[in-house]
Amino acid sequence: MSATPNDTRKALNNYIKAWATNDKALLMSILSADAVFCDPVGTPEFVGHEGIGKFWDFSHMGEGRTLTPVLQEIRACGSEGILRFVMQVRIPSANQGLDLSIVEYVQIDDAGKIKSLRAFWDETSVAKPDGMDLFNPNVAEIYE
Repeated sequence: MSATPNDTRKALNNYIKAWATNDKALLMSILSADAVFCDPVGTPEFVGHEGIGKFWDFSHMGEGRTLTPVLQEIRACGSEGILRFVMQVRIPSANQGLDLSIVEYVQIDDAGKIKSLRAFWDETSVAKPDGMDLFNPNVAEIYE
């Protein structure tokens, strides 16, 4: 049976919850074994739990770094959905931060697991939080 809009919403809500609660196990549990993750579109893809786990680990690198997704919208149509949120990255010890506005297109498999996630953002999607210096991660490190 094909995934329903409710299945899609549940997966997307759990995706946001995983990031909000720093729960890598939850994230892995809602991904199909061969899921493909492209963040942002146009960069090399991360495939499967191992590849996507590498992306997660890079995102959480550095002591005191916090990631807080601020959900703006979920739209679910059948087994596909759009997720719009701002990822607030903070490093209080360095007084650095980053607000990244992201739109993600997601496809869900028949088991209700994410099989494809494509994130859309570019340099115009970045904002510096008030009173902080801009955090500029070296994303090239993730591909090494």
